[in-house]
Amino acid sequence: MLIIVESPAKAKTISKIVGSAHTVKASVGHIRSITQDSKSKDGRKLEIKGIDIEKDFSPIFEIDSGKKKVVAELRKLAKQYKGDILFATDSDREGEAISWHLAEVLGIKDKSTMKRLEFHEITKEAIEKAMQNPTVLNQDLVAAQQARQVLDKLVGFKLSPVLWAAMGNYSLSAGRVQTPALAILVKRETEIKAFNPEEYWEIKGGFGDNSTSNVNVEFTTSEAKKDFIEGETETEENIDLLAMKKSGGKQLPKVISSKSEVEKLIKTAVSNSTYNVVTVKDSQKKIRSKAPFTTSSLQQAASSSLGFAPKQTMGLAQKLYEGNAKGITGGLITYMRTDSTSLSGEAINKARNYIKSKYPEYLPEKPKFYSNKTRNAQEAHEAIRPTNSMLSPEQLHGKLDPQSLKLYTLIWKRTIACQMTDENKTIVTFELENITKDMFQGSVSWTTHLGWKAMYKGKQNELKSKETYKVGDSLDLQSLLCKQKFTRPPGRYSAASLIKQLEKLGIGRPSTYASIISTLQFRKYVEDKSKAMIPTALGMRIGELLIEKFPSVTSSEMTAKMENDLDKISNGEESYEKFLNDFWYPFSTDVNNKMGGIKEDVQKYRKVETTEDLPCPKCGGEMELKIGRFGEYYQCQEELENRKADEAKLGKKIKEKLTHIFPKNFRELEVAERKAEAEYGEKVKGLTCPKSKKDMVVRVSKSGLNPYIATATYTPKNGEAVISIKKLEENGWTQKTINEHIKEKGKGKKTWRGRGGRK
Repeated sequence: MLIIVESPAKAKTISKIVGSAHTVKASVGHIRSITQDSKSKDGRKLEIKGIDIEKDFSPIFEIDSGKKKVVAELRKLAKQYKGDILFATDSDREGEAISWHLAEVLGIKDKSTMKRLEFHEITKEAIEKAMQNPTVLNQDLVAAQQARQVLDKLVGFKLSPVLWAAMGNYSLSAGRVQTPALAILVKRETEIKAFNPEEYWEIKGGFGDNSTSNVNVEFTTSEAKKDFIEGETETEENIDLLAMKKSGGKQLPKVISSKSEVEKLIKTAVSNSTYNVVTVKDSQKKIRSKAPFTTSSLQQAASSSLGFAPKQTMGLAQKLYEGNAKGITGGLITYMRTDSTSLSGEAINKARNYIKSKYPEYLPEKPKFYSNKTRNAQEAHEAIRPTNSMLSPEQLHGKLDPQSLKLYTLIWKRTIACQMTDENKTIVTFELENITKDMFQGSVSWTTHLGWKAMYKGKQNELKSKETYKVGDSLDLQSLLCKQKFTRPPGRYSAASLIKQLEKLGIGRPSTYASIISTLQFRKYVEDKSKAMIPTALGMRIGELLIEKFPSVTSSEMTAKMENDLDKISNGEESYEKFLNDFWYPFSTDVNNKMGGIKEDVQKYRKVETTEDLPCPKCGGEMELKIGRFGEYYQCQEELENRKADEAKLGKKIKEKLTHIFPKNFRELEVAERKAEAEYGEKVKGLTCPKSKKDMVVRVSKSGLNPYIATATYTPKNGEAVISIKKLEENGWTQKTINEHIKEKGKGKKTWRGRGGRK
């Protein structure tokens, strides 16, 4: 029996399970892609490369150049096994599509005869069960995957030229899912920039049993905080202080906006500093354990607690699923692309058995179940869990790499904890009042039953009741802290909170969140600073353009509707052709109608607002900050206007490039160049380029401001010598060093090059 899977690691693990009686081979992912040909099979010109719109949006596939050897080997094996093949690709749209493509290249015309293995964990029991009960290919899933693939290409190939025209940059792209994700970040950044902090005050009191002659009144001022992350909370300061709630029997205003107002409110509170406890209220709170991981919640938790990027998390999870522990056959976790929070009965029993053996006092009477609140959730798979709950992280020390072990620990603990009892807390709230009806309120709380938190905190004695007040107790106000604060703008998104928002809005699917974020970063639309995802100037301009001109594509509602429609295709409730037809023609018409206006207004999109008024270093003319292919730059408007006037006189375009153009950091660049010349100028004298025989000079990279030496005319394309300062410092400032460096570079060896990094 020939068993075909996607990945070599998965093939290796399954091969160990099924033994030598079967041959297990990997396709190494997808074997075919939509062609880049601009003509159909019958010679017609295609509007979108590889998509025959006239023939019901039929995609035209070709075998990937790097997979021809793999396909040839699979064809040979297929003949050898005479069609006795099991397709064991992943049980989702992508996996189903890979099996369909394999069947196509192996010549299986009747797809109903295909035998699919469906399993959600790579264990001996799961594989054997799947082999005893093979399923058939799900053509609806294949149709949904192809619809998504074609839809993404239609949007990207139609919308990306809009960005090229607006920004003059052919490396830009727009995508069906990345565009609404960028829009979320751009809208939030716009809100943050437009936000004006407003002053407000908090009044808190410190109480004790010992009377003091004077109440210590302290006024503190805090800066307005503009940068914080969505979902993060500020650390509560002075938790032993009680909040002032009433002054003279009247509720404090919702917003206390000035210091003078504070002084009026606290006057009697300070002069009558003896307070009595007037109310004490006890309450109980249960904190339920969190549901087991979905793809989304795993990426969020790994980002928040481990600092893993979503792409990194999915790569590690893939390895755990396929089996990467030394000396252990089989996968360590279930399939990692799922939006289900359900666990199988067997998995629940294993988790409960572990709790019974290690934490019997935290084992609930009955199993716990979790409902899925995710929009458009599909319950086909289980949640992400260990394949064997009895295999603790401690048992895997030395068998997994450190990062894989961290992720396994996160998954394992969440799975066990979800079947443990709730945490129970007692909360006591009390109010203190003086003779002039000034009131302060506070509370204390403690855990009376750890429950699932024992999985994270370890076994410990339950906290005993804290000492609280009784009605009638008398206390003295000893200190009063009056703190000035400022309202804060909405928080920037982190990778974790952006994924949460995408999931909430129904944008994308579990398998796409990581690629959405990595694409935004790769395109330099977003930069990740201190965990915050901040749109770059380029990202802001592109986002604003697409939000303004194409609200249907940037709208989360429209994107979520598309996901719903794709789900309908998966379920056989919607046709592939109707779905693409309903989207394409209105969208295509809209883009065509707006393209002309965008081309006429390119300066609007390329110009960046700035508060700096910098004169041109060469002529003193006014400069504008713009966005180009390599980022932001200043352009002299006087030189630009003179060029336009000259072209009007000549009646033709002038080919020579404008020279009054400077990188955004040109002032820092000038300082770095002077510093580099002063430090290395004498050392470089007499050194020449071995290829052009021109003199070498000290130069500084525009991006990183790193010094290197090259000719005055050097460009990355002209083949002249370039060598880093570090290389010269290590090997000497000699002509021999440069000559040897060029020889090494010519042989294709790794060498130090300009801009301070390895090639």
